[in-house]
Amino acid sequence: QLVEREKPQLLGNVPTGWKMLLKHPKINNYDLSSVLVAASGAGVAPASLKKKIFEAFPGVIIADVFGQTEMTPATTMRLDLSPETLKDRCVGKPFVETKIVDDNDHPLPNGEMGEIVYRSGSVMKGYLNEPDKTAETVRDGWLHSGDLGYFDEDGELRIMERKKECISSGGEKIFPHEVEEIILEHENVQDVCVIGIADETWGQTVRAVVLCNPGQSCSAAQIIDWCKDKIAGYKKPKSVVFATEFPVTAVGKVQRGKIRELYGQPATEAALEPSEKTYD
Repeated sequence: QLVEREKPQLLGNVPTGWKMLLKHPKINNYDLSSVLVAASGAGVAPASLKKKIFEAFPGVIIADVFGQTEMTPATTMRLDLSPETLKDRCVGKPFVETKIVDDNDHPLPNGEMGEIVYRSGSVMKGYLNEPDKTAETVRDGWLHSGDLGYFDEDGELRIMERKKECISSGGEKIFPHEVEEIILEHENVQDVCVIGIADETWGQTVRAVVLCNPGQSCSAAQIIDWCKDKIAGYKKPKSVVFATEFPVTAVGKVQRGKIRELYGQPATEAALEPSEKTYD
């Protein structure tokens, strides 16, 4: 209603907000043609999400800005002009000095994944009253972002996952976003957050914390079955928890750490509320 009435030329949102907007059942009931630029930031917008933006707002330019608060805050920007230009989890070429390093801070060549580090006059001075955390994050002038990624063949930055969010199951690395993007395609799912939970056999197993669309429901069996043949077996969720809301930051970013605190214990069904049962 606001877009139809106010006719903005630029519409900005975070990926979580875009997902909610694009799944709204009445999105096609209004005139959205005034929007020329769709901006996204505060998280990675995968190609599948950008494709849906193009479908809902034909002819727009998608401006995707990436960075972090410690870089005050932007480090890269990418413009997509049509669905044909999309590259998954690509945030463009950095406009600050950027490199990819291994666990020993050695630079890695294009195509190899490692931690993204930045050096620039825009690097923060430090965390307030936390000198140890500052020293751990900024080393030899380079800010260690905590993000994993790589430079592709065009010199553009691809973002994979937060380093600490990777799930290690039976020696295999699983990126939560891979699983989330599959589950989000289910028609009854409003949002999902994938976390790793402790497992004596595998080290960690995959758990999906799911928000169903208002007025709709879905079962754990449906979610797990939905993932069959769409993703490797070891990446499928081994358990599913249903929540009624997600904790988010002031800019709408889902707080995975808090979700892990709430739903990350390998609890028995008896210890869970009926609406939050875990299914293995």
